[in-house]
Amino acid sequence: MAAMNYKIPGLLSIGIMFIALAIAGYQLFMSSALIGILYALLLPVVFLNLLYFYCRKCPHVPDNSCRHVIFGPIVKKLYKLEEPSPYKISELFLALFPFILFILFPQYWLFQNKLLLTVFWILMIISGLIILFGVCRECRNTHCPGCHNLK
Repeated sequence: MAAMNYKIPGLLSIGIMFIALAIAGYQLFMSSALIGILYALLLPVVFLNLLYFYCRKCPHVPDNSCRHVIFGPIVKKLYKLEEPSPYKISELFLALFPFILFILFPQYWLFQNKLLLTVFWILMIISGLIILFGVCRECRNTHCPGCHNLK
């Protein structure tokens, strides 16, 4: 039963984050169908980019213990894994910058609907806290800049 516990925060954080991104996509679509569709089409590209530059080095991927549960099998299927090692600045930048842009891009349109803006950020913060206190707590990726388990 304990082996299943690590899966709950990983799946929950992803689910909540995708709900927040869906809210952003909805607001974009309501303002411009084209922008909303393009945002939705970019979602898998942004996440696959994150998996490529970040998750290929994670020690949880080879042994099927990915803390985000679904990302590990995707990485194993699509990419050549790398040995866990310190991340280069360029890898962190290439992994995180597109993701951060993806989160920041819809803010102009979300500001037009304060309720959706508030729900979006509450969900993103909740997802981040679940990752920080639920996912990271049990993670072995000591090369992660945010790792709690550094010796």
